[in-house]
Amino acid sequence: MGHERIARVAEHLLVGKSKDQVRSMMHIDLPDMVNWEETMTKKYPETGLLHWHRQDPEWKCDQRGGLGDKQGHIACDEHGASKGSLFCAMAYFFEHFAHDALLKEFPEPKAPINTPTSLVALEKIPANEQTPANYLKWLVILVGDLHQPLHWLHDHSHGKDVMIRYKDAEYTLLQFWEDYLPNHLHVSMDSFISEKDFGVHAKVWAHKLPTELFREWAKEVAEKLCSEVYAPMTVNHADGTRVESPFTLTDDLFEKWVKIAEDLLQLSGERLAFVLNEIIEHKRHKDAHKDGRGLPTKKVAVDVEKKAVVTKEEKNKAKEVKKNTASAKEGRKNPVFSDNDISKWIKELKIEEKRRSRSNALYNGCIAAVLVPLLLYAYHWHEKIGGGSLWKIAKEKM
Repeated sequence: MGHERIARVAEHLLVGKSKDQVRSMMHIDLPDMVNWEETMTKKYPETGLLHWHRQDPEWKCDQRGGLGDKQGHIACDEHGASKGSLFCAMAYFFEHFAHDALLKEFPEPKAPINTPTSLVALEKIPANEQTPANYLKWLVILVGDLHQPLHWLHDHSHGKDVMIRYKDAEYTLLQFWEDYLPNHLHVSMDSFISEKDFGVHAKVWAHKLPTELFREWAKEVAEKLCSEVYAPMTVNHADGTRVESPFTLTDDLFEKWVKIAEDLLQLSGERLAFVLNEIIEHKRHKDAHKDGRGLPTKKVAVDVEKKAVVTKEEKNKAKEVKKNTASAKEGRKNPVFSDNDISKWIKELKIEEKRRSRSNALYNGCIAAVLVPLLLYAYHWHEKIGGGSLWKIAKEKM
């Protein structure tokens, strides 16, 4: 349920041909691949490790620095993150699509990422299944997993060892967040197609390496886990402080968790759309490089805007969405909306073309400034001595 919502938010935000390009790259539509993790984990159990964070030593909520090493850095060095865990798997899959020339135009990350060159979890998978299409499917699912707080803390077995009591039923904390909450959200599936704060977020994201963004997003979600999930469950006892299990969940705390889950699912969809747009752009530059061309601009998702052209199908869907939303809020159907109302409801990523860094052009220009005059001088000298074979002239001089 959670992955489906994320996929639908991302698919809605993708602009024009971008949606078709993603479908072409994955050989499937985003919402149709939400069971990818379950399918591959059953087929290759080792890949289950890719969906969870691990580090050595494992971090705890009361630990200074939190997620990552003692300085709070997440890096694929087995200390800040295991090379076969969630963060490193995301970096590994993304860099298979990255174009080096574009990566070099971003500021250096605050701490090295140390992206692994291979993943042990993939060793038993046949080569014909380790394809770009499958790597992109894994990355899509992992962006969703990044926004599930319990995936970032191994303490309490990622929440499997903590019991929750709610409305005369018991669940593990992990079950509650993975299954119960996504099925009891207040915001309908259709309402998730709104853009929320994408424009504010994207302007910041566009200036950082995607792998650096993965690290920042992970820290943000891990902090929510400690402050919003485990902190209210933590009780002082005579023998120390610990997470209460079984924990009786109040309606007030349930409502707070629902809001957190809704916000994270929306944010995950927005971030997935941004990452997919980045991958499409890297592919465009890679293809141009293979053809011996360099592209002077980079297309960046900076905001969300109204669609210029709205299809009949989209109009009908928008009417249905707005009616359902109004009905849920007011307990009655909304009147028919005008085309202008509908166009405001249907939105997509706003793409801007930004000129690339001129550092490469400057470097090439400096080389040309030295090399061209030398070549011209050599040709002039060769003509002055009467031409002929340079090799023969050299032998005569020796």
